[in-house]
Amino acid sequence: MPKVSVIIPTYNQGKFITATIESVLNQTYRDFEIVVVIDGSTDDTKLQLEKFRSKIKIIEQERSERAVARNNGVKHSSGEYLAFVDSDDIWKPEKLEVQIPILEGKKEIVVVYSACERIDEYGNKIKTAERQTQGYSGNISKKLLLRNFVVSATPVLRREIFEKSGGFITKYVPYEDWELWIRLSAYGNFMFIASPLASYRIHPLQTVKLVTAEKIEQVTNSLLTDSFKLIAINENIKNKSLGFANLRYCYWYLLAKKYKTAKDKINAALRLNPGFIFDPRWYGLRFLCIFPDFIGKGLFDLRQYH
Repeated sequence: MPKVSVIIPTYNQGKFITATIESVLNQTYRDFEIVVVIDGSTDDTKLQLEKFRSKIKIIEQERSERAVARNNGVKHSSGEYLAFVDSDDIWKPEKLEVQIPILEGKKEIVVVYSACERIDEYGNKIKTAERQTQGYSGNISKKLLLRNFVVSATPVLRREIFEKSGGFITKYVPYEDWELWIRLSAYGNFMFIASPLASYRIHPLQTVKLVTAEKIEQVTNSLLTDSFKLIAINENIKNKSLGFANLRYCYWYLLAKKYKTAKDKINAALRLNPGFIFDPRWYGLRFLCIFPDFIGKGLFDLRQYH
């Protein structure tokens, strides 16, 4: 039985999946299996997987949510530890070799994750968002309520805890990973590794970019409402969490060119979290709500907020 099960859900990512699988096969740590779940792909994904058939397990399912594909991959795997990587992201060769000894040696750790780099659709390095380079160790439940800084390509976690938690929940797509990290944080400590062990690819067909701003708001509100019941917090942390959520809503409504709604959200963010008065991100988004013609120009490139 392999020590680690690597789960790769994929939907129409034939352009990138070869690089993803090769990055896993090139791991210096060798005790792992790869389970690829084809989530109803209609492109050339199956053709791209043929060359790896002897090295991976392939599961096919009708088109469902990514959360379903991830859970299905776990169901068809056997490793003591689980790692997930989307079929457009890439691992560094040393990733598992760095993370597995931590889980082996520290039983109080339930998840080991790391910083990551960002690449474009051609594999070129691009500017990385702050949340993808900074993380926290220990009990991180309250920090996770503010934003998701655990990039899905980086964690390795204990299967036992994943199964106890119930796995990914479809109602939280496209933020099912964020919601899972919050639930897992109730079971034990996380450990953050500052070295980037994965590359997160930014491209036009990313799942989250195909979701409406309204859906983002609805899912986030549901996720936070449910999480507030799980994690004991005071009103100040709750309001701060909702303030950060409204900051992100502003971003998504700006992308959707719904500037009045974006303005409403940026104002709500400050009401809920007055600390934004000292945060340049609030001023940047507020400026764009008033002068949307500047979106994408210089300091007002919205990618820095994603």
